[in-house]
Amino acid sequence: MKKGFCWIVYLLLAALLLSGCSASSVKDVQKSVFLHDYSQLKPGDDDQAALVYIKPGLDLKAYDKIMFDRMLVLLHENSDTWVDPAILKELTDYYQNALLKAVEGSYQVVDKPGPGVLWVRVAITEVKPSKPVANTMSTILPVGWAVAGATKVASGENLGTGEAASEMEVLDSVTGERLAAAVDQRQGGKGAFRGEWDDTKDAFDYWAKRFGERLNELRK
Repeated sequence: MKKGFCWIVYLLLAALLLSGCSASSVKDVQKSVFLHDYSQLKPGDDDQAALVYIKPGLDLKAYDKIMFDRMLVLLHENSDTWVDPAILKELTDYYQNALLKAVEGSYQVVDKPGPGVLWVRVAITEVKPSKPVANTMSTILPVGWAVAGATKVASGENLGTGEAASEMEVLDSVTGERLAAAVDQRQGGKGAFRGEWDDTKDAFDYWAKRFGERLNELRK
C-alpha cells in the first residue's frame, strides 16, 4: 500500500513540475495551400516562425495603413480534430482582434487597397484543444498505472496540451507583391488548470504581438 501511495505522489509531483513548461514553437510545421507558393520561405531562427520570408531590404516606412482580409480556417487534411463551428468563429474573432490590437496606434486600419496600404492575409491551419486535467489524471490513476503512467508523465506525453498553427502573408495592396510571409505552429505549456482553448489563444496572442513588433522593426 505504501509503495503504491509513493508512486501516486511521485506522479503527481511530476505532473506539477511539467505544468510550468511554457509554450513552444513546432519547427516541423505542416504547410497548407493558403500561401500558394512556399518556395521563398526558409526555416526561421529560434525567435522566429518555423518558416519565414522577408523581402530583402524591406522598408515599411512608406506604409501607414493596413488592410486585413477576412480570416480563413483551413485545417490540414490529416487533422484529427473536429471543432464546433461556433468555437471556430470565437477563435477567429479572438485572433482577428489580437491582430487589430497589435497594430493599434501604428497603422490606420482600412478596408480598401491603395497607396501606402499593407494587405494582410491570415489563416488558421490547425487548432487542438488542451485537456490537461482529464489527461493528467487518467495517466496517473487508472488500474495498471505504475510503470506506463510514470513513463507518460515524465516524458510529457499524453498530457493533452493544445496546439495551433497559422499562416500569414503581407503584401503591397496595389501591386500584390509579397513583402513577408510566415508559417508557424505552437504547442502549449503543460498546465493542469487551464481552459480547453487557452493554449490556442496564447498562440494567437503571441503571433499578434510578434506581428506588431516586426512591422515596427521594419519601419526603418
